[in-house]
Amino acid sequence: MLLLPTFAMFSLTETFADLMLALKIFVLLSIISFVWNHVGNTPLAMVLIVGLSWFILFDYWQFFGGLYILYFLLMMGISGLLVDFFFVTSMRGGSEAKPVDSAIDLAMRQQQLQRARKIVGGIRRRMPR
Repeated sequence: MLLLPTFAMFSLTETFADLMLALKIFVLLSIISFVWNHVGNTPLAMVLIVGLSWFILFDYWQFFGGLYILYFLLMMGISGLLVDFFFVTSMRGGSEAKPVDSAIDLAMRQQQLQRARKIVGGIRRRMPR
């Protein structure tokens, strides 16, 4: 008996409906902010806010809701994470060495660089000017 009311209280469809309501409130605030920034606080702005809100929030919400979620994710920097995850990590092999593995590796690289500088310096001295 106690299980049925608690299950009805945590229904996924009601939670989804609440999330959609919260998303519509954020979209409404975005519309208000956009119109006020571009038109100002005038009677025309109020008409535009009502018209855009009705068109976006009620008539074509299936399209604009997904578009707003995608815009919000891109605005928050999720696209950078996706690019890093799918492209950058796939280009780098799993067994590839890091740029500097240890102090010994760093010392070896510095020695190689010094040898290369000596060779290049010797070649430049031998070249006629």
